Amino acid sequence: MRSRVRVALIGGGVVGCSVLYRLTRFGCSDIMLLQPSELTPGSTWHAVGGPHSLNADTNMAALQGYTVPLYRELEQLSDQSRGLHHVGGLTITTAPERMVLPRAEPAKRRYPSLDTEILGPEEIRALSPDTNKEGIISASGWHHRRVIRSGGRQPVLNPEDKRMRA
Repeated sequence: MRSRVRVALIGGGVVGCSVLYRLTRFGCSDIMLLQPSELTPGSTWHAVGGPHSLNADTNMAALQGYTVPLYRELEQLSDQSRGLHHVGGLTITTAPERMVLPRAEPAKRRYPSLDTEILGPEEIRALSPDTNKEGIISASGWHHRRVIRSGGRQPVLNPEDKRMRA
């Protein structure tokens, strides 16, 4: 093992591995990652399968939105699946006084270029038939190729995408 490096990263969790990856993408090659056990042993290792960008904090939403293209990039570079299941999500509103959040969501998501739209009860019914619609006024939500359907148990692909079917 080398005794001198330009950059030493301590911790092989999601942050340490992410910083290591980005530094190498920017051309830094004299790096060592120090981790006493296996990589990504903490609580974030299991989160790769279902990222979302519905977050009250705009910066966290932007960071979460950034991860989806990153995981796709990693899959292409490594030729290995990262287990990404980008299914979408809904924030459902049942009380008129809570309509502030669904109205604010699309504006907050435009800043980090995340698609979010306000949905009515009929659109919610179409996207998620198993959801109890009683009392639902509205929802803010996002979806890309897949949407939540049947309580999230059965992802339904974009019907216009002939290459993939659920």
